[in-house]
Amino acid sequence: MILAARILAAIVGLLHVWIFIMESVLWMRPRIHRRFGVTDTKLAEAMKGVFLNQGFYNLFLAIGALYGAIFFEIHSCHAPAILAFSCLSVFGAGLVLLVSKPAMARAAIIQGLPPLIAVVLYFISIYG
Repeated sequence: MILAARILAAIVGLLHVWIFIMESVLWMRPRIHRRFGVTDTKLAEAMKGVFLNQGFYNLFLAIGALYGAIFFEIHSCHAPAILAFSCLSVFGAGLVLLVSKPAMARAAIIQGLPPLIAVVLYFISIYG
């Protein structure tokens, strides 16, 4: 179960690296900002700074999830906690998205379900 949790955490990390790239690097491409519900180029320009910040938030979560997944056994004193914290943070963000924008349920599930499963598997393997 630990291996499955680590694989899911790595997938969560890689997904959030991609989200960082979309929000912070590729934001002004119409195809990208439309994915986030911003259909007007002028509005996308106005929101560029907000999405740059949001992208880095996602990158930092990605780093935590990837670090925890990769160094789980090598740094066993803190990597598992970083994995759990990062995955729970991503799950929380997905939950907020679901509650605040029910129309984005698909994105919220894609964002929130894998880290939740990773944490559940991790805790079952430790306490189960």
